[in-house]
Amino acid sequence: MNRILEQVIHQNGTMVDRILSDHTSGYVVSDNMANAVAESSFDNTSATAIVKHLNGLFVGICQSTVRDIDPENKLCFIRLATRKFEYLIAPEEYFTITVVQ
Repeated sequence: MNRILEQVIHQNGTMVDRILSDHTSGYVVSDNMANAVAESSFDNTSATAIVKHLNGLFVGICQSTVRDIDPENKLCFIRLATRKFEYLIAPEEYFTITVVQ
């Protein structure tokens, strides 16, 4: 796993605890370089599906759409609401954080 990603995960342990206490189903941190799960509160199958579909496909489409509208702009945050869950996705350079509420 990337050193930068490890540092971010360990430095933000208190923030992860706060996120999980606010009616949250769980979270997934994925490594953008390997497109793999770095840390998660879900089982491996669910976390891999979230990384594959949301972080892999959906975030790429959204980033492309934002750049098509304004080439100097950058996607910072996505909030996706479904009937059952709400997904909060924050793509960064080396990793992507997804919180499921």
